[in-house]
Amino acid sequence: MEVVYFIVLVGVLVFVHELGHFAWAKFFGVRVLKFSLGFGPRIAGFTRGGTEYVIATFPLGGYVRMLGESPHDDVRPEDEGRAFSQQALWKRVVIVFAGPAMNLLLPIGLFFVVYLGDAQSVPAVVGTVFPDRPADGVLEPGDRVVQADGEDVSTFYELARIIEAHPEEPVELVVERAEERRTVTVTPFLARSRRPLDLVDEVGRIGIKPHHPLAVIGVTSPSSPAAAARLRAFDRIISAAGEPVDRWIDLERLLGGNRGSMVPVTYMRPTRVEGALGGLVEMEVYEPHVATLTPEPGPGGGLTRSGIEESDLYVAHVTARANDYEGGVRPGDRLVALDAVPIRLWATFVEDVEATGDAAQELSWRRGDQLVTRTYRLRAARSVTNQDSDQRVLLLDPETGRHLATLGHWRPTTLDAPVPNPSTIGYALDQSFRVTADLMELTVYSVVRLFQGRLPLRDIGGPLRIFEATEAAAREGATNYLSLMAFISINLGLINLLPIPMLDGGHLMFLFVEAAARRPVSTRVREYASMVGLALLVILMVLAFKNDLERQWPRIVEAFEDS
Repeated sequence: MEVVYFIVLVGVLVFVHELGHFAWAKFFGVRVLKFSLGFGPRIAGFTRGGTEYVIATFPLGGYVRMLGESPHDDVRPEDEGRAFSQQALWKRVVIVFAGPAMNLLLPIGLFFVVYLGDAQSVPAVVGTVFPDRPADGVLEPGDRVVQADGEDVSTFYELARIIEAHPEEPVELVVERAEERRTVTVTPFLARSRRPLDLVDEVGRIGIKPHHPLAVIGVTSPSSPAAAARLRAFDRIISAAGEPVDRWIDLERLLGGNRGSMVPVTYMRPTRVEGALGGLVEMEVYEPHVATLTPEPGPGGGLTRSGIEESDLYVAHVTARANDYEGGVRPGDRLVALDAVPIRLWATFVEDVEATGDAAQELSWRRGDQLVTRTYRLRAARSVTNQDSDQRVLLLDPETGRHLATLGHWRPTTLDAPVPNPSTIGYALDQSFRVTADLMELTVYSVVRLFQGRLPLRDIGGPLRIFEATEAAAREGATNYLSLMAFISINLGLINLLPIPMLDGGHLMFLFVEAAARRPVSTRVREYASMVGLALLVILMVLAFKNDLERQWPRIVEAFEDS
């Protein structure tokens, strides 16, 4: 089936591209001699209206053959005015540009279908409030925003779009809290949101997320009541005082007012399974435990007097990259400060690291009751999902920049029950245009930086890489498959517009020269340029094939060894 998925993906992209040329040629009355999907020997086909329609052996491409496209074509008297070369210059530009244009328009339709399936959306309920951000002290977890800047909102997407559009401008919000409505005002700060290739978007942010942290704890001190009850970092509380606990705010509600009374708690503890699947994988299972917690009497919240806090700043994973990495951060350590400035939240810690680049900084953390400080260069590393739980920080040697270790945290979250999307079609249209534009920008920057030498040539992929990506996307479902098709379509459309002879961009270049010089480019110049363009394309194909082979070589060797 993987081969079928690949052929369908490539076939659709080729068909749409060639359909653009074909449709506009027909519209302008140009005689189309052949419409071929694929190259090589003919598999099937028919002739209708003077055009031969063909499916050929090799599916990696296609072409539309028009009368008068080659200077060597003979135009019979009955075909006068129907040759491509006899069309007005602007018509020829439209016909040539139509192929890449169709590849750039197709993703809008594909993403529209993808996002049209989002009949439900995340509600406009505050789950997390970042400290030291505009919403801090104004909004609280559990607040439901029903109006923003005078517009009714029901989804977090609608709220975010309004906030993003008003950086450094006051925005009035109407929120529901404890069954009461109140009006508050926040002023979004100007945030520079990083994207791949170091692209930056400037948008408004107020420091909220819809994700509610679960009741996963950190223990502030070995001498705390929590430690005495044998609780430890990353235990997940599932009940307290006989009542179920899911989110952190549930735990705060149940223990916040406790003045020293004993509280039975049930918790789940992740326990490593040694030798899982013969040692091939690392596995943890959750085992239930019961403890009795007695908060210290006195002022302050019950969680604070119990020595319990959120696990957000506790390091869950440390992956050592250097043999001599020792004495540094370990799993279970609690991050305290960066350059003597207190760290309040892992997400803002990552933002601060991103903002400072690779400069050497002092990182402080607590291990038990001991405070440790070391100097590192820090670098943020996010996975493709860009979620809080995927935000990692690299520790680099302050002198050499050598990668010493990678820190990861674990803060599981949950979302409120989804609500109906109030405007499914409007949402799908907005997202389809937005995502397509973002991917176009990313592709253009990738090509530019490739020519600048800022991206390695080994990143260029060919048919094998596309096949591999198609296989993975098809396994994940229709959404990923259509999204991959859209992404490759954008690449195909933009690359075809490069001013390289043999590509549509090369043909457009000749037409623009013709417009400037007021005469066609000579046949000899076109032929020499075509040879140069063909040589460039062959070099590019060989490089892509070489990169594909290098990526697949271990699997190829393994297959031969197994046989």
